Amino acid sequence: MMVGVLAIAVLAGVAYETARLCQVPVVTSYPHPAGRHARLPRLVPLPDGGILMSWVESVAGSERYRLRFAVLREGIWLEPRDVAEGEGWFVNWSDFPSVVAIDPKFWVAHWLVKRPGGEVYDYDIAMAYSVDSGQTWRMAGSPHRDGIAAEHGFVAIFPDQGMAGVVWLDGREYFEGKNKPPGISGHFALRYTTLNRSGEFSREEIIDDNTCTCCWPAAAVSSLGPVVAWRGRTEEEIRDIRLAIHRDGTWSPPMQLGGEGWKIAGCPVNGPALAARGERVVAAWFTAQGGRPRVRAAFSEDGGSKFGLPLEIDKEAPLGRIGVAWLDDTSAVISWMKAAKGGLSEVAVRRLFPDGRHGPELRVAQLSAGRDSGVPQLAVVNDGILLAWTGPAPEFGIHMAWMGRDRLKHAASSISWVTFSGWHTSLCG
Repeated sequence: MMVGVLAIAVLAGVAYETARLCQVPVVTSYPHPAGRHARLPRLVPLPDGGILMSWVESVAGSERYRLRFAVLREGIWLEPRDVAEGEGWFVNWSDFPSVVAIDPKFWVAHWLVKRPGGEVYDYDIAMAYSVDSGQTWRMAGSPHRDGIAAEHGFVAIFPDQGMAGVVWLDGREYFEGKNKPPGISGHFALRYTTLNRSGEFSREEIIDDNTCTCCWPAAAVSSLGPVVAWRGRTEEEIRDIRLAIHRDGTWSPPMQLGGEGWKIAGCPVNGPALAARGERVVAAWFTAQGGRPRVRAAFSEDGGSKFGLPLEIDKEAPLGRIGVAWLDDTSAVISWMKAAKGGLSEVAVRRLFPDGRHGPELRVAQLSAGRDSGVPQLAVVNDGILLAWTGPAPEFGIHMAWMGRDRLKHAASSISWVTFSGWHTSLCG
């Protein structure tokens, strides 16, 4: 064995770092408790430490689905639990359920339900809440109370002064073609409400009355208050990322983030990502303005009021589907899907700094470039980062990868990706 020479051996779909006898792997497949055919993972941090992963499972022999979650603490998964189960759910690769801890006890979940007798994209948001850390759940209803058969989805939930802030894309006033009825905008809107720990919603507010129809929004909470980002739209079909901050009970007018001027006649289905730490906020997004697909990021030092110049993360025709998280007080980490080649893509990560520096690109894992892989999820744990995504249809299955912090801080310019052909197999035993 040549010590100091990095070699990756791919055996039965599992990668080993032979130079270290698998003691310090570059990337490892991370075991998890989700069912064999589970899909649509979502990773969120817990206020008191640990990671909460939610996912969707189909109920064998039926047309029913189940929203489940499990908590990861100090490397150990706690027993999975159910939030809800039902039929008639709208299950989609880009618009998928979540479970979010507002505080250690108050948790909120959402999923999507088809409108009976409606069109394909007529569906409603269903929400539930728990006041005992997910042990029991109560229905809260829908954050939208319009009663109209239309698209309501792409939800982001976040802590908001002791309550759950909720934003979503709302199609109740959407109208295609001429002869728009009077009194409606004709557009999708980004709407907002709050849910308190008694299961009561506040009145609805409109943050932006002209948005893209299916690019998921993002939310984060700095020490100065919440910030949300989404893909806006103009009558000229410019679809750039916008942002608003919540201060003293009021949302700011929408602000441009990158301002690229991307003109596209349809929704690119590629939303932004946000993360906050103290007064600092990092935003990341995808654009293809000028026919040049790329991933960009920017930092704010004042809770999202102003952002610095964008950093170019990947200009080699990436697919996007971005995640971002703070690695420590001085740096963040971004994840994204690289360019498609032969129906496959790679999940890559890179360390970012507020002063504009960034680390090398590290390619973590290979996955389907199609919709079945969903939106890869990123979370920071004490000793490294976790990534999660859905395996290829029709079997699906959730795959997770772990990378140690040292690899991000002291990495070579690239490492070979890991092939995950099995079901959450584990490296090194």
